[in-house]
Amino acid sequence: MSTVTKPVNFDTDDFVQRAKRIYQERYQAEFEKLYKDKFVAIEVDSGDHFIGDSKMEAYQKAIVKYPGKFFHFILIGHKGVYKRR
Repeated sequence: MSTVTKPVNFDTDDFVQRAKRIYQERYQAEFEKLYKDKFVAIEVDSGDHFIGDSKMEAYQKAIVKYPGKFFHFILIGHKGVYKRR
């Protein structure tokens, strides 16, 4: 697997906000009914999504179409990807 390097001017906060907006506007209502507890990878520039049972599965699907890109991951139906214990 190749390494992806962030561009020098990469704005992480903007990236995350754009991804969350795409998810909320396009996918959230449908996905929370159909795919609760699965992971979705969002490619921000295209708005494309990739669903998997794990974060790695969603990522592996995403890099087939968008190698070298960054993705934002959402655990469908939850506030965050990871749970605190």
